[in-house]
Amino acid sequence: MQDCSAFRSRGGAGFTLVELLIVIGIIGVLTALFAPELATVRERAEAVICMGHLRSLHVSFGSYLNDYEMWPQLPKDSNGAEVDLSVQQEDQFWLNTLKDYGADENVWRCPTRRRSLVQSADPDVSKLDYTPTSFDDDPMTPRRWPGMPWLIDQGGHHGVNLMVRADGAVQSVQDALRESSN
Repeated sequence: MQDCSAFRSRGGAGFTLVELLIVIGIIGVLTALFAPELATVRERAEAVICMGHLRSLHVSFGSYLNDYEMWPQLPKDSNGAEVDLSVQQEDQFWLNTLKDYGADENVWRCPTRRRSLVQSADPDVSKLDYTPTSFDDDPMTPRRWPGMPWLIDQGGHHGVNLMVRADGAVQSVQDALRESSN
């Protein structure tokens, strides 16, 4: 026969089913308490990443302006009218135009929009999440109005779209509209 004292001492080092259930219950309660906070932290982090992307794009556009002394212009036909491009063609234009200035495809993507965007079969869905302003070819136009957005994000951070202005400041479109109406 086996010695029962040896069996008890080996079993005393483990957890009972009741102890495991209590620990799992505590973890469940803590998760329920902190889950909303974790979502808020993630959303704030995504907004900060989006702001960084807008600032990077601002630097890329600024470098392009310094090199060419004009804002990048969408292709024009022989009469000088803008060519009607599909969304994908316009996206590719911006990617190709600014890739040498550090604006790769990742910089053009807002994490909030990427997370919330449902993949669509629609060919007109943009793969870029920031919309550049269409300025004319006058080199001073992009800097003439400091409050004018250079780019606006399509992501929507709790219904707030961010923009970057000529001075590199990132703010919500709503705040910019309030400022301009005062």
